[in-house]
Amino acid sequence: MALKTLEQLRNEEREARRKLIADAARELFSRKEFREVTVREIAKSAGVSVGTIYNHYNSLDELFLDVFLESAREITDIMDAALVDDGSKALHNLCRMYVNYLIENMTFFQMMSRFILGGGLSRQATRRLNESMRSMMDRVEYAVKLAGIRKETRKSAHAVFSALNGIMISYARYPGRTQKELKKYMLELADTVASTFEAASRGSS
Repeated sequence: MALKTLEQLRNEEREARRKLIADAARELFSRKEFREVTVREIAKSAGVSVGTIYNHYNSLDELFLDVFLESAREITDIMDAALVDDGSKALHNLCRMYVNYLIENMTFFQMMSRFILGGGLSRQATRRLNESMRSMMDRVEYAVKLAGIRKETRKSAHAVFSALNGIMISYARYPGRTQKELKKYMLELADTVASTFEAASRGSS
C-alpha cells in the first residue's frame, strides 16, 4: 500500500479541521438564527481560536456556505424521497416536503436567501453554490415532468421553486399567528402551488 505524501496528510488534516468548525457552527445554528451567532461562539464550540477559523475560511460567508451545503445534501435526499412515487403525487410531495424542511430549518432558508441576494462569495464558492442549487432544481424539474408538464420544464421548475420560497417570505414570521397555525397554512399553500401547476399542465395538454 502506497504511503500518503505529507501534502496529502496536510490536506486531510485541513479538511478535518474545516469539518470540525462547520459542524460546530451548524450545531449552534440549530439553536439560534445564524445572524446571531458570533465567530467567537463558533470558535469556542469547535475548540479552536478565532484565528484558526480565518486560517481555514476566507470569510464567514464561506463558513456559512459549508454549513448550507451540508443542509442542501439533506434536502436533496428529502426531495428524492418525495419523487419515489407513481407520478400522481410527486409534485405535491416535493412541495410539501420542501416547505416543511424550510419551516423546520429556518437557518437554511436564511442562508440561501443571503447567498442568492449576493453574499460576497469567492468564484470557487459561487461555483459550489451553483452546483448545489442546480441539483435541487433538477429534482424540482423532474417533479414538474411527473406532473405532466411538457413545455419549458426548467422555467416551470424555477416558477415552482420561486413560489415555494415566496410562501416562506410571506408567512414564516407572520405576526399574530402561532407557529402551528402558520405551518398548517403554509403546507396548504404548498399544496395549492402543486395543484395550480398540475391544472396548468392539464389545460395545455
